[in-house]
Amino acid sequence: MSKATVSKVTCPKCKMKGDFTVYSSINTVHDPELTKKLKDLTLFDYTCPHCNTRISLDFGFLYHDMDKRIMIYYVRTDAGEKRAEDMFLGRGVYDVAEDLRGKYLYRVVRSKRQLKEKIDIFDAGLDDRYMEMTKLYYMTKFQADYPDLEAAQSYVYGADGTFYVAFSTDEGEISTVVNMDEYNYMKGVFPSFATPLRGGDVHIDFDWAMKQVNNQNFGNFLSQTAGGDIKVTID
Repeated sequence: MSKATVSKVTCPKCKMKGDFTVYSSINTVHDPELTKKLKDLTLFDYTCPHCNTRISLDFGFLYHDMDKRIMIYYVRTDAGEKRAEDMFLGRGVYDVAEDLRGKYLYRVVRSKRQLKEKIDIFDAGLDDRYMEMTKLYYMTKFQADYPDLEAAQSYVYGADGTFYVAFSTDEGEISTVVNMDEYNYMKGVFPSFATPLRGGDVHIDFDWAMKQVNNQNFGNFLSQTAGGDIKVTID
């Protein structure tokens, strides 16, 4: 079962207080409705009962997909990140149950966007390591094709076989459709990822992706990909 507590929220408009349910864990099998709200991010929405002002709140928690044997810990502080890492990697008092080691996929994320990204990727039966390399390719192509726009972050989202990569810029968020040939090609470029997905790194993000290309010519990484000559088209 999912674990929750009720907290008081002060409305920024009318300054009145109201109740808001904060979850410390969400189990996809036991709470499908909560899972649905999480996937569209409405789980974080609060509507003031006094003036109907809507605001988006933020809180960390453990996402547990029992069917796929996946745990994703969304943490908001450095201390929380350390505890999640220790738990998943079997260090100290935060160690996960020994019989779960090697059987679960563990990830630690630091934002709601990252959490949603991981859920979308795993729900589609994809490998977030290859998707992270695909994002890096699109980020690099974006910077080359649009030198006047600075993309501070990128993330993917989607379902039913169609994914988009979005770029956060000073002019707003822009996105383009992901060519899944790029994702599939990464399997040939980085064959070492063929090792089991479960176990190992718990942080699969931009920094992790950059480390994967540190030992090879980055220009070759770009030019040898399936669509090395494509231009990123923003929607």
